[in-house]
Amino acid sequence: MNEITTWLQTKTKDYDAGLLLYRNSAAAKSRTLSALERGKSARNLCVLIKELRTFSKSSRSAPVKKPELAPEIKKIINSANVQNEQEKQDLIHKSAATEFKRVRLGDLPKELRPKYKRLSDLWYQMCELKFAFNDLKPQNEKQALQIILNIEKLDEERDFIWKELDHWTKFKTLLPVKTEENFSELTPRDLYLKQANLENYIYKKNSRIETWKQDLKKCKSKPESVKLQEQINRTLKAIHEHEINLKKIEELM
Repeated sequence: MNEITTWLQTKTKDYDAGLLLYRNSAAAKSRTLSALERGKSARNLCVLIKELRTFSKSSRSAPVKKPELAPEIKKIINSANVQNEQEKQDLIHKSAATEFKRVRLGDLPKELRPKYKRLSDLWYQMCELKFAFNDLKPQNEKQALQIILNIEKLDEERDFIWKELDHWTKFKTLLPVKTEENFSELTPRDLYLKQANLENYIYKKNSRIETWKQDLKKCKSKPESVKLQEQINRTLKAIHEHEINLKKIEELM
């Protein structure tokens, strides 16, 4: 993690060094890696920075049963020297109580209940990985990077589900779960341009939502307040659709 952080903070980024960090990571996508290995370019450097930056994102009644861990995560955990199993489980249960207290399963519609349960799996897996990371020896840099990127991948899925649950709690409507867009026939250049356009759209719409939220605080008319809430709701749904499309594009790049 320190190596990636240092690389990202360096003004003059060594492309080959960054490529090596990405190549050694468990999150490396074969298609993206193949494109990056063609050599340094303005586009490839931007893609490399974005891929390596994903690890640096900021790291809600409690589950009563520890779910089965994914096989690849079990492998990482079993190879690390994790001790004090009972103490570890107590800490996980305590942290889970805090993590899940905002929402109750019984208050959710049937469409969101499986996702709430999925959050339990994600939380346990992330906690287990964190314990495994803490037990690694300083020289196990490659394994540490693999654990970090696994945690980031799980955390991204966790954030996506919480966005759906929080939206239901506030607006009592569901966010879209899929889109009809198909990007499989686009060229790498067109994928990159589409990705940039979607990211720009999301940024602008999020800025617009922040303005509407400020207007909502000042609003004294109920009809106007309802109108602003509906605008925010519709725009959040549109943003979520674009984020789903972004994930599709990232899997192709």
